[in-house]
Amino acid sequence: MSQAQYTSVLIIGILGLLALFPWAVAFHRAHVFRDWDLTATLVLVVGVLANTEAAAYIIGSGRKERLDPQGRTVIGFPDWVNRIDMVANGLILVACALFVLYRLLMARARINTAPLIAVMIVLALGASDGLHGQPLWAPRQLTLLMALFAAAVGRPGRSAFLGGAAVAMVYTVISGVEALVAPTSVVRPCRADNACNVLGIHYAGVFSNENIFALLLLVCVPFAWLGLRGGVRIVLSCYLAFLALVTGSVLAGTAAVVTVILLVLLRPKLADEELPGTPPVTPAHRFIGMSAVLSAVAIGVVVPLRHADFGDLRLRAAIWDMAKEEWTRSPLLGYGGKAWSAKYEQGAIPAAVSPSLHNEWIDVLYAGGLVGVFLFAVLLVYLLFRDGPRRLPAAACVLLPVLLGSVLERPWSFGISNSLTFALLATTLMPIGARLGATPEPLPEPPGEGRSEPAGVLSGDSLS
Repeated sequence: MSQAQYTSVLIIGILGLLALFPWAVAFHRAHVFRDWDLTATLVLVVGVLANTEAAAYIIGSGRKERLDPQGRTVIGFPDWVNRIDMVANGLILVACALFVLYRLLMARARINTAPLIAVMIVLALGASDGLHGQPLWAPRQLTLLMALFAAAVGRPGRSAFLGGAAVAMVYTVISGVEALVAPTSVVRPCRADNACNVLGIHYAGVFSNENIFALLLLVCVPFAWLGLRGGVRIVLSCYLAFLALVTGSVLAGTAAVVTVILLVLLRPKLADEELPGTPPVTPAHRFIGMSAVLSAVAIGVVVPLRHADFGDLRLRAAIWDMAKEEWTRSPLLGYGGKAWSAKYEQGAIPAAVSPSLHNEWIDVLYAGGLVGVFLFAVLLVYLLFRDGPRRLPAAACVLLPVLLGSVLERPWSFGISNSLTFALLATTLMPIGARLGATPEPLPEPPGEGRSEPAGVLSGDSLS
């Protein structure tokens, strides 16, 4: 590593430690306002445990590239890391199961519709797995289902976003400390086909590559803005966007900046922040939010279909063409959530593209067919409009980074649980606004996870 690269990493590490101060202020304020509840804890636990294996490997072994006898990069981790992953996956499964039991039996929770739509997508992909000879209900598939069931009985509101922001805090701080202790372990080498950013590095933190870290930072930008309170949330949202740029992921860095711009333009607030005299949401705000979301959807759909018009996308273009050709033989239900990754074991695709098809729409289309894409579109529409026009700007700000990330990556997995499952949970628990005409309290009441609710009563994000 050159002196310039070492200096860049050192600066990032110092910023990571300095960021502890605004994080501390933000979470102290969350404590004062009693924003943290059991749902926030669930999102945090899922997010931290799902990324434990990568962090353990980077911290324990550094960034060692493993090659097979033919000199090709070996996908996955050593056995000791895989054992950590198995334990972490088991802990997520148990935590979600206990959360479901507690919320149903003790808190008599209301049922949320959005996570159940996501469950339907997972079940559709699982059914397609069975129809095409893939193993049914792998452990991480069951974990994803249980996590979504937990979200279905979770409490929609600020706390879910707060838990998502806490995941970003944990891994930005850990990555910053690692940057100071072992600088070479948090960067990946620059290559001719993968140029570094203006700092001359690919900053991957304690993740296996910079794209995974960048996506996590990207989806957490609106969580920090909406989940935290006061001016410090603006500082932390911009900090996360800055780190997304520093990773070297062009897509995530650009999307993070665009997301911050949209947040600044719309300045969305949750219902519990709106005091008498708060300016109303104008048609212009709704138009900007809708335009941003529709533009991101259009780009995500058009790019893999007309990739030749968007420059040389190299390997992505090749796998999209392969997937589209194969999809025509099973257009209704696709091939299942495990079919694409199984191609790596068959030697049909390289390791770099084996986790996904690097576009959310093509990925869902290949795995779940037209049924999967329809359900995915229903989920997006429901999340955007479920709380009416007044909350549309906030919903647009949450969905925009996911949709922009979907152009060249797959932020949400419906086949197995992964590093961003926590973000799917937090998004499906998007806060529900107060009724029109209601006057929100300046200081919220305690969340009261143990508070009883009438049996069978459904919230605004419910089955009714």
